[in-house]
Amino acid sequence: MERPYADWPTDDSADVLNSCDMDKTSLLSFAVPVLLPLSVALAAPVAPSPRPVVAKPAAKSPGTKPSEPVRKPEPPKSACSPMDSGFVMQPIEVSLKCDESWEKCESDIPLRAKNCTGEFQSVYRLEMYENGRRSLELEFDPAPVVGNGTTWKEMIPWTTQGDLEAVVFFRPPGSSGEQSVRGSIKIANKGLTSAKAACEQCNGVWGRYGVNRIQGCNCKTTDAGKVCNDGDDCQGLCLFRRYDDQAREEGVCSEQQRMTGCISIVMKGQSQLKPRIPPPKKLPTCLD
Repeated sequence: MERPYADWPTDDSADVLNSCDMDKTSLLSFAVPVLLPLSVALAAPVAPSPRPVVAKPAAKSPGTKPSEPVRKPEPPKSACSPMDSGFVMQPIEVSLKCDESWEKCESDIPLRAKNCTGEFQSVYRLEMYENGRRSLELEFDPAPVVGNGTTWKEMIPWTTQGDLEAVVFFRPPGSSGEQSVRGSIKIANKGLTSAKAACEQCNGVWGRYGVNRIQGCNCKTTDAGKVCNDGDDCQGLCLFRRYDDQAREEGVCSEQQRMTGCISIVMKGQSQLKPRIPPPKKLPTCLD
């Protein structure tokens, strides 16, 4: 049989109360640290919210141009005019290049023939005429095929000046017919022409001189008859005449730059040599 509450022992009641007091103290000690930061947070001023960062537009690189709209390529224009028909060749002028002796002269002739027939053609032969006489013939095998509006090209080496005529033969591929076109060619030697013109300006004579018979000009001198003691004193030669009172060689300048035959001349650098006493007999020098 249970006892009433009043009958509980006094010391047990005290234990219970003490236990309750201890729990209140523990709870308070736990709540105080939690409430304290909350009160501090409420008392602190509210920090302003940061402004949103606005991105700046990217800087344009120097020299960058805005992209242009893509244009469609224009169709190629016809290489032939309405007045052109068959093959068309334009006159050609070529200048030879020569060495210092004007002997070895050569150049390439750039032959061009434009196809304006309206269909494909094959070029199968070339003939070159010099002064009305055929001097070159070339057969092309296989024959190059040239489309309408395009140009047939060939480089022909040449060594002599003059007026030429080129004849180009063509026909449709697989055909046995024969058609041709003619073109005039002028081969000039501008270097040689200029040299001969300069020879006329100095009242000279153009010809072949020396042992090797090299082409050149023999100009007249402007100091002809001037007294000289050295070959360097004259435009041409210093022609020996006598020894002067100091035993030096003395002469006069020649009328032309070149001379042939056996002649007594004062050599270049002679004035730098010590005179010989008595002076020796002057021997001639043979020139060609």
